[in-house]
Amino acid sequence: MSVPLQDHLDWLAPRLRGAGHLLIGLDYDGTLTPIVDDPNQALLAPHTRDAVKALSELPNTSVAIVSGRSVHDAYARVGVDGVYYAGNHGLQITGPGVCFLEPTATRIQRPLAWLASALTAGLAHIPGARVENKTLSISVHIRQVAAADKKKVLRHVQAAVAVAPETFRVTHGKEVYEMLPQVDWHKGSAMTWISTHLAKPNTLSLYLGDDRTDEDVFRSLPDAITVKVGEPGTTAARYHVADPFSVHEFLLWLNRVR
Repeated sequence: MSVPLQDHLDWLAPRLRGAGHLLIGLDYDGTLTPIVDDPNQALLAPHTRDAVKALSELPNTSVAIVSGRSVHDAYARVGVDGVYYAGNHGLQITGPGVCFLEPTATRIQRPLAWLASALTAGLAHIPGARVENKTLSISVHIRQVAAADKKKVLRHVQAAVAVAPETFRVTHGKEVYEMLPQVDWHKGSAMTWISTHLAKPNTLSLYLGDDRTDEDVFRSLPDAITVKVGEPGTTAARYHVADPFSVHEFLLWLNRVR
């Protein structure tokens, strides 16, 4: 059961100051920015970008943006150099001296393109449904779909993936279905990979995320400081904060502590 982060800052401060190296992982949608009806309008506030940039410039500190968006989309929205970007739920990672592609994901780009085309055609009659081909994964956005039609979208997604269940899997996010390669790799794997790549002694990981896919990180990093953004519900995170505004305030506090 998670507890309010704000109530434990005094206890966490010495641990954060004493870490030899701090790896800060941040989801984008719902964490750095509020959830909006149109994902294209999820724009990062300048003051939050400044907070991320300030943390990335601290000594013995690394920042990773870990998102379901593509690496290029995440970078275009955050726009801070010297930061690691893990896109497509960690299937692709770029950053200082890094260009990683999960091997299985690279081999299914053509089948994934076929799946995206099939979904686009199959969902064309459902208003508000939007298929986004991110090259290594597919998102089907349903936030603008009428409640009565959302089950229809899910049936189309499940039927399309059932054609090749050994190749694709489906995960559910906030008002989105994600089609990913059938491989044991997720956001938690990406955070672990980045930490291993850094190879810094006494590294402490800190991660903030709001979605079901972020639970993979919370479970994968039992020794990390993990923070659920939004209603805690049932989460593997140790702490929770209310919203992206609270995340911004925490990042400012973290900058002062480090």
